[in-house]
Amino acid sequence: MVEDNVRLDTEPVVAEKLPIEPVVAEEQQAERAEDSPQLDVVEEPTLEPEPPRNPNAKWYILQAHTGYEGRVEQTIREKLRIKGLGELVDEIFIPSEEIVRTKGGKQRRINQKYFPGYILIRMELKPELWHLLNDIDRISGFVGGTQRDPLPMDEEELSAIKAQVNEGFQQKAAEEEYVIDQRVTITEGPFNGFTGIIGEINTEREKLKVLVSIFGRPTPVEVEFDKVKNVEE
Repeated sequence: MVEDNVRLDTEPVVAEKLPIEPVVAEEQQAERAEDSPQLDVVEEPTLEPEPPRNPNAKWYILQAHTGYEGRVEQTIREKLRIKGLGELVDEIFIPSEEIVRTKGGKQRRINQKYFPGYILIRMELKPELWHLLNDIDRISGFVGGTQRDPLPMDEEELSAIKAQVNEGFQQKAAEEEYVIDQRVTITEGPFNGFTGIIGEINTEREKLKVLVSIFGRPTPVEVEFDKVKNVEE
């Protein structure tokens, strides 16, 4: 049974620090993308929280089961609608970006979480909302403070997370200049001057696999993004 003694009048303090480096799923997990809920295909990535609507709302961090962040968000929204508590939640924010994975010559867009297992939620935390969230499957609890007395994030920490997401978005935009089957010339390393076709784009490691002809055979060569240049048609 969840205790009713919830103290809400707390001063914002710094919650437990989240890692600022984007967390990338392991290759083994990527190969099971079709079956894994962590790699749900999405049309648009969430890059920034929406402007605040509830002046009494503050940002909190929920810990959810890794791979179920999207499902947990849907469950939260549905229960808020059923209970009529939607006005208490300003925004739910799962820092993520859309990336392209290539496997077997086929490209697939997936949603990659920056902080797997964490959900940021801006809300006016009242007892009824606290109980609603803690009763949802695959929510482990709050990060920061105690489970009965969670503490909101401070603005400095939130700004750091938003800056990291924006940086990742800008980097992604630069990476999109490369496409599969694009002709490029390697500009550095032992294969300097070789021209080939891009066969794979690894945005996680910032590397390309370029198929070049060596002894008359197409051979994959791994190079970094900044060590190739486009071949003018």
